[in-house]
Amino acid sequence: MEVRFFKPFDEIAGTSAIRLKILGPTPVRDLLKRMEKEIPSFKRYVKKEGDEVQNFFMILVRGGEILKLDDLIGDEDVIKILPPISGG
Repeated sequence: MEVRFFKPFDEIAGTSAIRLKILGPTPVRDLLKRMEKEIPSFKRYVKKEGDEVQNFFMILVRGGEILKLDDLIGDEDVIKILPPISGG
């Protein structure tokens, strides 16, 4: 699996992308726990409430789909971590 970080999360993580090996379908919740351990500076941005990551911190996207904590992801997926988009 590839996880791509977009500004400002690339600076927080210290990289624009990481590759993680995932065995079988895994909930997004478990991916976030793993990222908290592997990238300590990222931990404070992982805020969860109910079944969603609080979207004022970050948005996880697979293709055009915004992911919830219980959505399953696989080793072939590309997950993008984006800041929330605001309009004006």
